[in-house]
Order: sequence, then C-alpha cells, then structure tokens
Amino acid sequence: MPELLKPLVVFAHLLATCIALGAVLLADHRLWRWRQRRPSTVMVAQLRETQQVVSLGLAALWCSGALLVALGYWQEGAHYLLNPKLWAKVSVVSLLTLNGIALHRIGFPLLQRAALVALPWREQARLGLLGALSGTGWLFAAFLGIARHWNHVLPYPRIMALFAGALLTAALLALSALGLARRLPQRHSQTQAAARCARTATCRPEATGRPGPGRAPACSRPASPSLLSTHLSQVR
Repeated sequence: MPELLKPLVVFAHLLATCIALGAVLLADHRLWRWRQRRPSTVMVAQLRETQQVVSLGLAALWCSGALLVALGYWQEGAHYLLNPKLWAKVSVVSLLTLNGIALHRIGFPLLQRAALVALPWREQARLGLLGALSGTGWLFAAFLGIARHWNHVLPYPRIMALFAGALLTAALLALSALGLARRLPQRHSQTQAAARCARTATCRPEATGRPGPGRAPACSRPASPSLLSTHLSQVR
C-alpha cells in the first residue's frame, strides 16, 4: 500500500510547489513591470488571485508533506526523522508561511496604496525584503525536494547557512533594483505629460523660423478669448 500511495503523494507535493513557485515568479515580474503605475482594479484583482494561488499551494504543501513524513516513518521508522534535510525543509516552509501572512497584512495593502516607486523608501525596502524571502524560499524549497543526495549527509546548520546566503544575495539584489528604479526616468509620467500638452496646447515653430538642430517645436497654449477681444478693441 505505501509503495502505491507514496508516488502519488510525491507528485502532488511537487505539483503544489511548482504551481506556487510559478505564481510567485509571475507576480514578481508583474510588480516590476507595474512599478511606475498607480494600482488599478485589474492589478488588484491579479494580486488577489496570486495570493489565493500561493495560499492554496502552501496548504497543499503542508498536507502532502505531512503525509510524506507519515509514510516515511511507517517505512523507515525513527531513522526517517533523523534526516537533517527534512527539518531544513520544514524550517523553510515555516518561514514561507510566516512571510505569506506578512505579505497579506503588510505587503498587499502597501501595493494597493500607490505605485511602487512612489512609496517611501522604508516601505519599498519592506516590500523588497518580503519579496526576496518569498522567491528565495520557494526556490530553495523546490531544490530541497529534488536534492536526494543531501539526505543524511549535510547537517542542518550547513543547509540553513546556504539558505541564509541565498536569501542575503536576493535581498541585496532586490534593494539594489528598487534603488535603481527610483533613479530611472519615469517614462510613463513623461508620456502622460506629453499627451496632456498635445491635447491642451498648440505646437508652433520658434519665432526665428524653423527649429534648429536638436530643438523641438515649442508648445504654447492658445490665446485666451478675453485677451484676444481686448487686443482687437485696442486696434479699433
């Protein structure tokens, strides 16, 4: 019976990990692409959908993982529980669960308040660290699921040290990317300003004739009707 049940549980365990990991990576890509946009109903709906998918993935990960531990204990006895990699994975998934709660209570409300680059630096750094922990945790948990050669080989402190190193690297990259985003020109805002200028102003060449090299036509607002009538009365 365990020989027939275990492959199905392992498949469900890996499938839950892959679905949640894909949702997290897709959400990170979307957030970076939306970094200069104000939150819209579509963006908020997609964030909530990602939150639901990751929450279901975590629940499936805990349930299938507990069943795998029970099957392993049934087959191997207490020796199965002495595997340091098992407890390292439990620690990483526990951190992912706490991080998911923090994202629900802190991260998503911040993302619904304003554009990412418009938030204060402290709140941006908070989001960057939560995102770094989420991405690193899911990738490391997926890696531990296939790292069978680490079973009963690497001690728990060494595995967690590797995770801490990966997390530190991801946190530095996230903070560096956010700092770079604050310095990049806000092309979206410039495009909106140019569109408003085109709608409310008339473009005319410079007074000296054609604009010279590197000089763009100047935009000037149309003359006010009151000013135009005053000028005509003076001419008469």
